[in-house]
Amino acid sequence: MAGGRKKSDHLDGYAQGKSVSQEVSIQQKLFSLVKTYPKVYFIMWKYAPQLLPNSDIKTFDDLKNTYKSFTAGMTEVSCNNWLMEENVQTAVKWLLKREHQAKLIELYNTYYDKAKDDTNAFKAFTDFSDKFFAEEKDSELLGILNGIKDDELE
Repeated sequence: MAGGRKKSDHLDGYAQGKSVSQEVSIQQKLFSLVKTYPKVYFIMWKYAPQLLPNSDIKTFDDLKNTYKSFTAGMTEVSCNNWLMEENVQTAVKWLLKREHQAKLIELYNTYYDKAKDDTNAFKAFTDFSDKFFAEEKDSELLGILNGIKDDELE
């Protein structure tokens, strides 16, 4: 492919271009954790089916027929056994954490809209905001503290 970019040219985890770009980067991250595409597609189908490029997939048979990386011997029962593997559990937790963050962002926006007209909602918004951004504050503080040498603390 002279002069053009290959898919593998962009390995930094950030997808570009089409509306499915985010889906591709999620697939890449899951693949980096589980190393096989059937596991990636199974995890996405089971925990975030809206992220699959083909949103018409409802059943395991649909999944298996859509993605040819599934072999004849793979059944829903056998694929469920993958959930006991440590790398699959790590991938599922990563995906669920990403979904959780998206839900918290939605909740933040909901509280923000309600806080404009309701003092109780404003209080809830400020409490939620403190907790929502607490992790970032801790990270910034740790970053500053990590830059200080021990002899400078004395």
